[in-house]
Amino acid sequence: MNMLQLLKAEILHRKLNFVFSFIAVVTAATLFVAGPTILRGYQRDSDKRLTEMQQETDQTLGEMEEKAVKDLAHLDKRTKRIMRDLGFNLRIVHKNTDLTQLFAKFVSFDMPESYVDKLAGSPEITKIVHLVATLKQMVEVDGQSRLLVGFAPESTQSHIEQKSPMGFQIKPGTVYLGNVAAKKEQGMYQVGDKITVLDNEFSVARVLPLDGSENDVAIAMHLEDAQRVLNKPDLISEIVALGCKCKTVNRIEEITAQLETVLPDTQVIELRMQAIAREDQRKLVTKYNDQQMEDYKDTRKKIVDEETAGKATMLNVLEGVTNYVIPLIVLVCVIWIGLLAWSNVRERRAEIGLLRALGRNTSHIIVLFLGKAVLIGVLGGIIGCAVGAGLASQLAGTALFDGSLVNFRPDTGILLATVLGAPLLAAMASYLPTLLAIRQDPAVVLMDH
Repeated sequence: MNMLQLLKAEILHRKLNFVFSFIAVVTAATLFVAGPTILRGYQRDSDKRLTEMQQETDQTLGEMEEKAVKDLAHLDKRTKRIMRDLGFNLRIVHKNTDLTQLFAKFVSFDMPESYVDKLAGSPEITKIVHLVATLKQMVEVDGQSRLLVGFAPESTQSHIEQKSPMGFQIKPGTVYLGNVAAKKEQGMYQVGDKITVLDNEFSVARVLPLDGSENDVAIAMHLEDAQRVLNKPDLISEIVALGCKCKTVNRIEEITAQLETVLPDTQVIELRMQAIAREDQRKLVTKYNDQQMEDYKDTRKKIVDEETAGKATMLNVLEGVTNYVIPLIVLVCVIWIGLLAWSNVRERRAEIGLLRALGRNTSHIIVLFLGKAVLIGVLGGIIGCAVGAGLASQLAGTALFDGSLVNFRPDTGILLATVLGAPLLAAMASYLPTLLAIRQDPAVVLMDH
């Protein structure tokens, strides 16, 4: 009987011993493959998820910032319309103007109409826009005191982006009447009616709604008509304008500094509430958007921190199992294989003695026992690799891990180490029992039986 036949006969005769040893090798190989595979798969999957969460956070913040920019731009347009409807927030008058008389009686020191053109044509002026020359004076109309106001068309600043013009666009020969100025002894002036102002007749083009400002008592007309009626050719009382949204505290100082470079004999008066309305509103929305983004960042950070802490706890558990529990189980399996081999040797002392008496040399005994161990190791290692990979894949899809199967595939190195290491460990576990078998004296063994 050759060695292969002898080995086959050994396995068939000691089936239970073979099965128990095979199960031990498969168990050890399965855990050796599944443990590191699950650990590394969970690490990869965790890193991927945390990266995706960070990317999602960055993308959402980018979208929020983009939306904030659009909201602010939209707000700015709406605010500009509101400011345009509210009116001008700057009044530029001659330095000799008595402000008490200006505020109480609308009396100012006249200046040349050319001032507005000079101001509009100066590239140094960047913080003052929507320049409109006006002429104001209190007059008697129908026995009542009225504020006559002449408006010129808005002067064009070629060095600044052109926007929709502000102020009244009044045609020559027509007037706009404030709500109070439109009242007369019997009723009110209506659009199309005629009104006489200082012996000059005009057609009523519009009656303004009551707004609680000086416009309520105003009779507004084209600047050239006002200059003719008041006999003030080429003269104006003031230049009304809109100050830009300066982001410094010294807004009026900056505007004054620019004005002095072009018209040093003038002064600027700011209607502060109107001037800061746009900037305050913009700051409010900016603050709101910033707070929204900060709240989102804090919420996402809390979620990411909780996710990271949970992942770290699970990784610690898996590392503990992989580094301590699985090696311990593998060691137990190796000891179990050794004990089964030792038990097999003890039970077969008579057979070993008979084989030696029949002329079988030491190499035959070694091949018989170690060959069986190597065969068990090879088969168990291959089966264990398959079972370990399958176990890792099954666990990857459970609620405990819920990961991507790609990340839970065993590395080639682990599979190779298992297939090569399993028969080596099985052989090492069977080495001492095999050594005991070959050292037995066949004569003594046969005499005992």
